[in-house]
Amino acid sequence: MESKLYEVSEYKKIVEDLLNGKVVGFPTETVYGLAIIYNDKSSFDKLYEIKNRSITKPISMMVSDRNVIEQVAYVNETQQKVIDNLMPGALTVILKAKENLPEHVTFNYPTVGIRIPTNDVALKILKEVNKPLLVTSANVSNEPSLIKYEDVFDKFNGKIASLIKQDAINGIASSVVDLTTSPIKVLREGPVSLNEILKIIGE
Repeated sequence: MESKLYEVSEYKKIVEDLLNGKVVGFPTETVYGLAIIYNDKSSFDKLYEIKNRSITKPISMMVSDRNVIEQVAYVNETQQKVIDNLMPGALTVILKAKENLPEHVTFNYPTVGIRIPTNDVALKILKEVNKPLLVTSANVSNEPSLIKYEDVFDKFNGKIASLIKQDAINGIASSVVDLTTSPIKVLREGPVSLNEILKIIGE
């Protein structure tokens, strides 16, 4: 069955697919993403199959605003400074996960990666779903991340339920920074530099 292509104005149809346990695609300000509801294990299994992703690699969580972070992770004063100053944006922070997260979200690691996008349609979808999403780059593992919705459609047509007809913006995946370690660690370099973070936390 062919994947559905929706205009930005039709984003609620993407939301409907998410709530029905389907895998969808939408743009972010970094790369195009594939998404599922965070606590839906069957959707999670589908997504890993679609991406041919190693079952040892967790997927980062995307949330609609800073208040939601406290529902899924523990945040100390220093971490809060980073969140307040650099999120939303092209930054994924690694925080200590709360115990209520499903096993498939954390893979029994004590941490979870979290990002808040700035892309308008991504935020609308997140707010309408009213739950965190697991969002990964739209590519098959070890292949380049896709930016244009047409490329995502060509690659995943028939494998995902639906996607938004809008391209991602800069094509550079978010910076990933582990805020649970001392000193903090950059796990993936991206648009937000370590220096920016160190200035904010006063190091």
